[in-house]
Formats: sequence, structure tokens, C-alpha cells
Amino acid sequence: MNIRGIGHRGYPAKYPENTLSSFQAAIELGFTHIELDVHLSKDGIPVVMHDYKIDRMTNGSGEIRNYTLSELQQFTVGDSEKIPTLEDVLRLAKNQIIVSIEMKNTKLYDSLEKEVFEAIQKVDMIDQVYVISFDHKSLAKLRQLSSEIKIGPLVNKLKRSHFRLIEKLDASYIAVKHDGLKEKYVNRCDGLGIQVVAWTVNSVEQMQRFKKYPSVLVTTDELEKYKAYHYPDSSTLQKVII
Repeated sequence: MNIRGIGHRGYPAKYPENTLSSFQAAIELGFTHIELDVHLSKDGIPVVMHDYKIDRMTNGSGEIRNYTLSELQQFTVGDSEKIPTLEDVLRLAKNQIIVSIEMKNTKLYDSLEKEVFEAIQKVDMIDQVYVISFDHKSLAKLRQLSSEIKIGPLVNKLKRSHFRLIEKLDASYIAVKHDGLKEKYVNRCDGLGIQVVAWTVNSVEQMQRFKKYPSVLVTTDELEKYKAYHYPDSSTLQKVII
């Protein structure tokens, strides 16, 4: 069964976020998409972590950009996992699930766009990913590198002015905070063939709201709750959502 939705950093409600086990869980649950975050190591390798520091998620401390990949992989995430590279995750995901790549803290790095694009090319997944960012200038740099890669601006609230941005970037997606959507703009995106992504929808009440937006691709931390709500089985629905 394919669950149309995005596992936010994999399945972080049950596994350490942005790890291979978290992404594998989303794949095994049948989700169509996963979302991840990328930074750049000292030696220019895109690595997968939400924060620009390793303090919250590992047994180390400091900024990602101050460590080489080899040094970063000396640290432990959770009980026994390592910080994955973007290439690691793409190889896991290839031909199984679409990957949403968020470029984080782009102003800290000189060549994040180039390195991300080259990792995608190396794994031959240009047609199985899209790249998002709050830094719309960074997305413009990525667009200069490739006319075919799918991109999408991240915004807190979808506004009329964003349609000019979508056109300028030749964007295929726009990712919006779940409470920043108006029906008229969702309908306009539908008419233009732009995929609206909503983040991050975790409560049943929020899931119920998105019933009226069937075209929107929903991002969630609560993958089993989302699956149970949209594909209810009488034996599991009550157990999962309460």
C-alpha cells in the first residue's frame, strides 16, 4: 500500500531523525516521500542533519562545517547510528521513495548547492528528488546549475506574491507551514500544476483539516497515526490515534 505523504526526517516519532533507520521505517510503511536536511562538512560533503550543530543529535558538539566527514562519523546518533551523507540516503531511497532535500543554513557554506546537485547526479536520482529552502537565492543558484532539477521555495504563509517567485525559479513545488494555507491559493497552485506541500501535520485535528485539500502533499512526524487516519483499519485506528 502506498501512503501519499512525506515522512518528516524519516519517522522521527519512533527513530532518531534523519538517520538511515528512520528513513528505512518510512519506506517500509509505504510512504511515497521522505524529507531530509543537508549541511556541508569541512571537506565539502553533504551530510544529513537538521541543525547546523551536532550537539542535539549526537554525543559530540560543535558545528558541522568544522568537521570533516571522517571526523563527523566518529560521533554516534542515538544508540549506535552514524550521521549519514546525502549520498547514503539517496542510495537507500533510490527507486523506492521520492526524496525532499532541504538545504539548511545556506549562508554558512560556499558551495552547498553545487555539492548537493553533484550528489544527486552521482546517484542518478534527478527524477526522484526535489530540493527546497527558505533561502530563495540559494534555490536560484541551484536552478542555474540545472534546468531539470525540481525545486520549491519554503514559506511560512502562502501569499499572492509567491506566484511571481514560483515563476522566476521555475519551481514545481512550494512548501508551506500547515496553518499558512488559503484555499484560493491552493486552487491556484493546482491550476498551475504546482505541488503544494504542508509541514508539519501531526495531530488528528490537523489531519482532518487537510481532508479538504486532497491535492496537498502532507508532511508528518507521526507516520503510523497518519496512515491509520487515511487508511483506517478498525483494529488499529483507535489504538493509534488516541
